[in-house]
This record gives sequence, structure tokens and C-alpha cells, in this order.
Amino acid sequence: MTTLEKVEKQPEQNPTAVENSNVEAQMNTYLPRTDIVESEDAVNIWAEMPGLDSESVSITLEKNVLTLDGKFPLPVKPDGYTLRVGEFPVGNYHRTFRLSQEFDCGEIEAKMKDGVLCLILPRRKDLGPKKVTVMSE
Repeated sequence: MTTLEKVEKQPEQNPTAVENSNVEAQMNTYLPRTDIVESEDAVNIWAEMPGLDSESVSITLEKNVLTLDGKFPLPVKPDGYTLRVGEFPVGNYHRTFRLSQEFDCGEIEAKMKDGVLCLILPRRKDLGPKKVTVMSE
């Protein structure tokens, strides 16, 4: 049984040339590539979001759906210049995961370093095996 499943999968789009200055209207949305590893105590998700820092990332959890959003800053151009062709992949990031009940959602940790978001999803400790005592009458 899988404890973490993808809710939404969006096709990764190829960046397109930007021919005018309205870059935000032409921004793509990217599905960040992820690595998911698990141990006995937790599941770790590493999401690749190049170009972003911790202030550009938003993580929400609602009804066991974990949502990662990253807002890419608009490209900087020097004063007095007009962008004619933009080939850098510009776009925002969005990905969602449905979590099972086995995670302690109040203890999720997130760290951002060098464009890689690391999420630590600890497993609930109260879900381990329980011994039931049989009483005699």
C-alpha cells in the first residue's frame, strides 16, 4: 500500500521564446521533479525548483493534500533595454500530493537550499502495533 500518492500530474511544458515585454502573461507552470525516499520514521521529498529561494515557495496542507507552489521572479533586464528573445525557462512551479493518515502533519519540516526544497514528513508514532489484552471472565 502506498502511503504517499500523487494527486495531480501536469505535463512539463517546454519554455517558449518571449517576444514581448509581457513576460508574466506568458509564464509556464512547471511540475517540479521530485525524489521521494522513505525510512521507518519519515518520508523525505526533494523537489527541484531552480531559481527560487525560501521566500518564493509556499507550502499548504489542507484535507491531507500537500501543495507546493513556487513563484518565479520575473527576469531582470537592464534599464533602457528591451527583451527581444528570452530563452531562459521562466515559469512558476506547482505540485500536489495526497498524504495518508500515517503522517504527523503538524510536524512537517521544510528547508530550501540551492533551488532544492526538502520536506520531511514524519510518521505518526501512535500508529504502531498495539497489543490488546484478553481478559478472562
